[in-house]
Amino acid sequence: MTDLTMPAGATAAVARHAHAELPPVRWGARAAVAAPLVAVFSIGAGAPLYADDLAEAALGGRFVLAAATSLAVLLLLGVGIVALHARQAEALSVFGHAAFLAALVGTMLAAAGAWDSVFAVPFIAREAPAVLDAGASGSLLAGYLLSYTALAAGWGLFAVATLRARVLSRSAAIVTLAGAVFALLPSPTAIRILPLAIGAALLTRSRAPRRP
Repeated sequence: MTDLTMPAGATAAVARHAHAELPPVRWGARAAVAAPLVAVFSIGAGAPLYADDLAEAALGGRFVLAAATSLAVLLLLGVGIVALHARQAEALSVFGHAAFLAALVGTMLAAAGAWDSVFAVPFIAREAPAVLDAGASGSLLAGYLLSYTALAAGWGLFAVATLRARVLSRSAAIVTLAGAVFALLPSPTAIRILPLAIGAALLTRSRAPRRP
């Protein structure tokens, strides 16, 4: 049987299977599964510091470890969404492809903020601790809010596109959508992205139930 005689549904299934076998897709799936595990580790590492003064906490190695692992979660999500997109690319509409790009850009912006916590915040804590004591405001606060709004909006749209494509699990897509909304809440990075990471991990390990 050739592509000319194979039913359209079977052709799409073969194409999805071929995409799933590509090394970047396999690596992306593994990255998505690792993301919530790293997030839990980051929360455990940073929890003793959550109530501390930022300028003081940022001088310790525990702060850097927590910030670095939070950055790792966002990088894993960035790799993971590439796999999630590839697994259902044949079924996504223009909206779905645009949602993927929005989610990827939002993840990159949030990762830039996490990078700042790893490298810039400890430097500022040593050289100008009063800046950290004053708290975020103005353009710095606006940029931080914009980054996580883009992350939440992009992943939320991607979850909706996944629901419409009906290739991956509906329940996992709903968890991802809820995680995207949760990412808007003000909290430490690892906490706010943990539900989203769980949703992404569930998506990459799932498929939609077969229709009778």
